[in-house]
Amino acid sequence: MIAQASGDVGDPAPSAPTKFPHVAIAIPCGTMVHADFAVSLGSMMHSLGEMPMSIVVGKSSIVADARNLGLEYAQKHNAEYVLFIDSDMTFPKDALLKLLVRQVDIIGATYSRRTAPFHFLGEILPEQPADAPKGLLEMARIPTGFLLIKSTVFESLKRPYFRFRVDEEAGVNIGEDFDFSDRVRAAGYRIWCDPYLSKELGHIGEQSFKL
Repeated sequence: MIAQASGDVGDPAPSAPTKFPHVAIAIPCGTMVHADFAVSLGSMMHSLGEMPMSIVVGKSSIVADARNLGLEYAQKHNAEYVLFIDSDMTFPKDALLKLLVRQVDIIGATYSRRTAPFHFLGEILPEQPADAPKGLLEMARIPTGFLLIKSTVFESLKRPYFRFRVDEEAGVNIGEDFDFSDRVRAAGYRIWCDPYLSKELGHIGEQSFKL
């Protein structure tokens, strides 16, 4: 289970901004999405009312390319923030607002693996900084399944913004989410995680049932 940040559960969130920015919801996927994801997305969009929003879809069998396509479409809409949501996620209707009111460059929530062992994805900084916003954890690496990024962050990165990397010394592949985390931190950005929202996210998997 993900460690909790300092502060009591239920601490009041920061005040919402008086004027909401334009947010593009970028969905990397193939040709279909999960029904439960669609219900979560519809509920969240309905709750946002008149907030300026765009929904963009990056279709590719290669997840890094799908994220890059979604980002490209978001930039064409001149979105101030991009919220990446994977099509196998479920989330509460106020999830975006919980991240947006923090007014930081990169913030998201983590979630469980879909296969055993069912630990959370990502890496928490071993020593949390004293200036961490109340109720948040600073991350070394975070998954991109539910991640809000200010558009100006990408001005500090080279294309492709999302890419796979090979660690030849360890003999492993580095996913596009952890590679992105490494690169933005190297550029001087900090990555934040809401551990309370993390407990409300679902990661849809598959299981074979037998008699």
